[in-house]
Amino acid sequence: MKFLKALIFVGLLACLWTSATAIRDYRLERLVASGKIPYGPVPDVSPDYYSYGGLHAAFNSKLDLKRAEEFSKNEFETLILNSLDSNVRDNFKNYLKPTLLLSEEYQMDPFWIISVMMVESGFNSKALSSKNAKGLMQIQPDTAEHLYSLMGKKMSDHELNIKLHRPAENIEIGVFYLKKLLQNFRLNYGLATIAYNVGPNKLKNLLVLDEIDTTNFSYLVKVQDSYRVLTKSFQIELRKKARPYEATFVVREQGRKLEDNLLKLYTSATDLDNEDYLLTSENLERFHRKSLAF
Repeated sequence: MKFLKALIFVGLLACLWTSATAIRDYRLERLVASGKIPYGPVPDVSPDYYSYGGLHAAFNSKLDLKRAEEFSKNEFETLILNSLDSNVRDNFKNYLKPTLLLSEEYQMDPFWIISVMMVESGFNSKALSSKNAKGLMQIQPDTAEHLYSLMGKKMSDHELNIKLHRPAENIEIGVFYLKKLLQNFRLNYGLATIAYNVGPNKLKNLLVLDEIDTTNFSYLVKVQDSYRVLTKSFQIELRKKARPYEATFVVREQGRKLEDNLLKLYTSATDLDNEDYLLTSENLERFHRKSLAF
């Protein structure tokens, strides 16, 4: 009799859990469809798709990351190190090159990766949390096992433990995790950052229940503060650096007007044999006097 009661009780719990899960999933689908929660793979793009666009909303709307290519690799490394206090810089400088190489391999923003690392471990490769999260990127063994399986790598617990204590391996699994989170939350860097801290499933549930302030979430604020620190020297040097000629105001604005006028002149020609419509400097000058002088 007791066994039957226990069985009924377990059955009721299972039904309740199934119902709660179904309701949660339904609410999630509705919120995603309405655009209130950015969740799930980005439609119509490859699994490796990446975009810097969301960085501006989450971290710095004025940071022109595309101009990083104007610096040599050595210059870029120096800019990052110069943004850090001397004690933190000494901890991190040995891990900068592998971090930049991995950010290039996975096509990720290095400032974001390093900001997360800074908050997670303070660049201490031997850091160990109360929840057994290890290394520079503070990865838990069970999380690492799942991530390695997604990467197509299977290993024993002993091998896994060794890899998590190797800085380069630890950084790579952290970078891979960040990219997956970014894809899961549709390139929303704020949510991906929070998910790195609380876990994607917990964040998803909190979003569905509207029980989280994603704007002022303490972990995100810390990463944002670190991001500002890390990009400080980069922004200062960008302001000093002359823009490439092709990106100047004159070329961008006046050049477009010239192209428009050339197109109008060419398309307005009804008789191509008429010398008045040949693209000569004299005809261009005459055309501009008659139409859009600039």
